[in-house]
Amino acid sequence: MSTITKRLGICLLTLALLAVGCSQSASDPEGASTDSTRALEPSGSSSGIDDDGTDGPAAIVPAGADTPGVTDDTITVSFIITDTTAVAAAFGWEVPTEGNREAQVAALVEDINARGGVAGRTIDAKVHVFNAITDGPVAEEALCNAITQDDQAFAVVMTGQFQENARPCYANAKTLMLDATLYPVDDVGFDELAPYLWSPFLPSYDNLTAGMASSLTDSGWFSSGTVGVISIDSDLSRRAYEQKFVPVLDAAGVKVASFNTIDPTDGTVFENGLLQAIVNFKEANVDRVVAIGGSRLISWFINTAITQNFEPQYAVSSYDSPDFNIFNYGPQMAGATGISVLPGADVADDQWPFPANDAEAACVDVFSDAGLAIDDRATVRTGLMFCDALQLLAAAGDGAAEISAAGFGEAMWALDTSFEAASVYSVQFERGQYAGGGAFMPFAFEAECECMVVSGSPIDFDG
Repeated sequence: MSTITKRLGICLLTLALLAVGCSQSASDPEGASTDSTRALEPSGSSSGIDDDGTDGPAAIVPAGADTPGVTDDTITVSFIITDTTAVAAAFGWEVPTEGNREAQVAALVEDINARGGVAGRTIDAKVHVFNAITDGPVAEEALCNAITQDDQAFAVVMTGQFQENARPCYANAKTLMLDATLYPVDDVGFDELAPYLWSPFLPSYDNLTAGMASSLTDSGWFSSGTVGVISIDSDLSRRAYEQKFVPVLDAAGVKVASFNTIDPTDGTVFENGLLQAIVNFKEANVDRVVAIGGSRLISWFINTAITQNFEPQYAVSSYDSPDFNIFNYGPQMAGATGISVLPGADVADDQWPFPANDAEAACVDVFSDAGLAIDDRATVRTGLMFCDALQLLAAAGDGAAEISAAGFGEAMWALDTSFEAASVYSVQFERGQYAGGGAFMPFAFEAECECMVVSGSPIDFDG
């Protein structure tokens, strides 16, 4: 097997490893199957009276027509935990660790059920552990079928699902998706799967791209070098580049010296596309590289650039797995600049207070009361998103006219800016928008600490 083929195999499997920001639960079994499912025993009461005797929801919210996973007493919510143990072990990568995510979900469900559940019903939680090394369209469709057909879930909280067939599968089953995956979806993509797909704590890819371009322009990063762009060959990437990225650069008088699309659908074509982009960048004297389209393209590009002795500076966001790149490609991160939208995956606790707000403190208290380890924010970073998802479902249930994807969507829009999230810098729900991530923090790589360092205060995407 050639060196390039071996590297390409590693490169393609990187996607699976990076699915949840390279996180791994210390308790997840190394030999986990593609889909290990565990039902959590419901606790609490759906009677409308909390365990402490206080009044719970005033009335039982009716279920909408053809809405799955809802009875008079329970509402089924499935959780996907992505297990990256096998991938990390296979290639010897150094990755961050997390605490026991299954125990975190159990503690969160027990807590919310004790406080009245969702829409007057007890949450019946199903946990699916997905083995990332088996990832592919067939595996993700099988997982979707398990959740929509076996669980008959009303909602699924998703992490690490990167195949294009996954989200349409849930939408076809009328299952509400609360997507916590750093998977790029723009407004067009959300509209196509409305009202089922929500990314309530992360930004739309439209906002992310425009926010990144504005932040890099304001910092002077573009003007201090020659800009090259690599882009996944897709309709989403073309829209993001043409409608959100280029207009910001044009307004600032910045030109892209070399633009290259990369086809990820075939391994050999993908590798050749990366190599050709490097040739084009060298000819154009590019020393600033931006990736459009997600799919962890920066990590793959760095892996190839090392073999070609090409060492530019990189623009990165949370969608580019900066922590994975630092752990595995530390020297290549010199000069890296960009924006953070997910502090638990991007920055150390001395860069952003832990806990940062009342919502995060409340989630941490649930974990602490359950006796779970909380060494730092990274230990519970996925748990914080699970916590946010459950709190959001409860808030939507309190305001929904009916239990359905559309009914909960209306209730989430009504929350506007009143919902405080634990896992991100801020959340804002606007009618007609299905992504709630409201703010970002500029950050840059600092060699002294070998970490990303934030600067200033959170910046609103719409401001």
